[in-house]
Amino acid sequence: MCVLSPRLYIPLPPPQTTLGDIRKSIAEYTHLDLGTFKLIHSGAVMKGDSFPITAHSIRAGSTIQIVGNASPIPGRRSSSISSSSGRESKIKPRPTEETTIKVIHDEMSQVRTKLVPPLQSLHDTLVATPVVNKDVLRQEHTRLGEMLLQSLLRLDALSPESEWADARKERKMAVKEVQGLLDQLDAAWKAR
Repeated sequence: MCVLSPRLYIPLPPPQTTLGDIRKSIAEYTHLDLGTFKLIHSGAVMKGDSFPITAHSIRAGSTIQIVGNASPIPGRRSSSISSSSGRESKIKPRPTEETTIKVIHDEMSQVRTKLVPPLQSLHDTLVATPVVNKDVLRQEHTRLGEMLLQSLLRLDALSPESEWADARKERKMAVKEVQGLLDQLDAAWKAR
């Protein structure tokens, strides 16, 4: 994914895509004329529309700034940009606070329905009975630990805007809950 300005995210096109193709797609998307804006990457104005994007070191996560005149950029016309290969690539809209909160709630719903019951079962087994089959319990401990860590990573990948107080609070509570489950798992494993 390549980030264009603070508001537009596009999938990274194939490496052979030229800067001119990117510029045309941006012009079409923003309704700006080709000559009315510059593209800046890593502090340098990108020139040479015939060069592939790899010549400008554009890769996944790169940020490209669009600099033009002071007139406002008109609203979006469509939800896709054509790449040089002729395929249409869908542009993912920037997440809103509501969609971010929904993603957090969905993640926690998955944790609560898919991980908490087996975690409780493992905890009860470790506390209540002498360990009979250590390998099975070790595998379950490892599996649950990895699943909880993956959940933490997914939550960590969300980066709510600083003004989204509710989303930041939800994310913080979700991380705390998952971390607490991971701590319970480790405490039960150590106490066996």
